[in-house]
Amino acid sequence: MEQHKDFSEIHKQTLEKVEKYIKDKDKAPAGEYEKIHAAKDKWQTAWNEFLETLMVLEKLEI
Repeated sequence: MEQHKDFSEIHKQTLEKVEKYIKDKDKAPAGEYEKIHAAKDKWQTAWNEFLETLMVLEKLEI
Protein backbone atom coordinates (compact mmCIF):
# COMPACT_ATOMS: atom_id res chain seq x y z
CA MET A 1 0.00 0.00 0.00
CA GLU A 2 1.63 3.18 -1.23
CA GLN A 3 -0.13 5.45 1.27
CA HIS A 4 1.22 3.40 4.15
CA LYS A 5 4.78 3.99 2.92
CA ASP A 6 4.12 7.74 2.61
CA PHE A 7 2.64 7.92 6.09
CA SER A 8 5.51 5.90 7.54
CA GLU A 9 8.03 8.28 6.01
CA ILE A 10 6.20 11.29 7.47
CA HIS A 11 6.13 9.58 10.86
CA LYS A 12 9.84 8.78 10.69
CA GLN A 13 10.72 12.36 9.74
CA THR A 14 8.62 13.75 12.57
CA LEU A 15 10.28 11.57 15.18
CA GLU A 16 13.72 12.51 13.83
CA LYS A 17 12.85 16.21 14.13
CA VAL A 18 11.63 15.73 17.70
CA GLU A 19 14.84 13.94 18.65
CA LYS A 20 16.90 16.70 17.02
CA TYR A 21 14.90 19.35 18.88
CA ILE A 22 15.48 17.57 22.20
CA LYS A 23 19.22 17.36 21.54
CA ASP A 24 19.39 21.04 20.55
CA LYS A 25 17.75 22.12 23.82
CA ASP A 26 20.70 21.43 26.11
CA LYS A 27 19.78 23.95 28.79
CA ALA A 28 16.01 24.00 28.59
CA PRO A 29 13.99 24.08 31.80
CA ALA A 30 13.33 20.62 33.23
CA GLY A 31 9.57 20.89 32.77
CA GLU A 32 10.01 21.38 29.05
CA TYR A 33 11.58 17.94 28.62
CA GLU A 34 8.64 16.25 30.33
CA LYS A 35 6.20 18.10 28.06
CA ILE A 36 8.16 17.13 24.97
CA HIS A 37 8.34 13.47 25.98
CA ALA A 38 4.65 13.43 26.90
CA ALA A 39 3.79 14.90 23.49
CA LYS A 40 6.05 12.35 21.79
CA ASP A 41 4.29 9.53 23.64
CA LYS A 42 0.88 10.92 22.59
CA TRP A 43 2.11 11.13 19.00
CA GLN A 44 3.26 7.50 19.10
CA THR A 45 -0.06 6.35 20.58
CA ALA A 46 -2.00 8.26 17.94
CA TRP A 47 0.24 6.82 15.24
CA ASN A 48 -0.43 3.26 16.42
CA GLU A 49 -4.18 3.89 16.42
CA PHE A 50 -3.92 5.37 12.93
CA LEU A 51 -2.13 2.26 11.65
CA GLU A 52 -4.79 0.04 13.21
CA THR A 53 -7.45 2.08 11.42
CA LEU A 54 -5.62 1.73 8.10
CA MET A 55 -5.46 -2.04 8.55
CA VAL A 56 -9.20 -2.22 9.20
CA LEU A 57 -9.89 -0.12 6.12
CA GLU A 58 -7.65 -2.36 4.03
CA LYS A 59 -9.57 -5.43 5.20
CA LEU A 60 -12.89 -3.81 4.36
CA GLU A 61 -11.77 -3.05 0.81
CA ILE A 62 -10.69 -6.63 0.08
